[in-house]
Amino acid sequence: MSLAATRRELLVRFRAMYQAKHFELYLFNLDDGYLQTTLSDEDRMPLRFFVEYNNAWWFAIISGVSVPAIAYDEESDSGSIVLDISYGDDILRAMQHVHFGDGTINRLRTYASPVFFTRPNPLVALDAHGNAMWLDTGYGLDASRRAAEVFLTTPKGLHFTNHQATKDAVDRIKANLAALAERS
Repeated sequence: MSLAATRRELLVRFRAMYQAKHFELYLFNLDDGYLQTTLSDEDRMPLRFFVEYNNAWWFAIISGVSVPAIAYDEESDSGSIVLDISYGDDILRAMQHVHFGDGTINRLRTYASPVFFTRPNPLVALDAHGNAMWLDTGYGLDASRRAAEVFLTTPKGLHFTNHQATKDAVDRIKANLAALAERS
């Protein structure tokens, strides 16, 4: 298979994982890869953290991901993936610039409007709290998991636990955090 075909296949698998709302570790360079985002800072989030964070927290909150486009540019040996992320009735439109390593995704750069996270949607608000909490721990997976567990016992966390629009998401998050603790 040509390099271009291999890269396109990685993008197809990446799309499928987004749509299934679950990332598999094999697709990513977990040791050296990283993600940067325009939503927070220029820090490099390790891809292992990115995968675990999304599987434990983010995918439990969002309603679904539509991927209207993926593309590969042979000249730059990079790709892109366009994401329409549903938080109930609100849709976050985002894009990721994808760089490849040896048979894996090596680097990601996410572009999305930070203004989206000021919306009054309870699911968006829960995700905004999660983003801040997970980022504040400096991408330490165990510290982030513990911070998430503590957050869910605080008055604000209990508000999300008891809110009709977020209760199911919080239940999924709690189960995911317990599973993450068992693997750690």
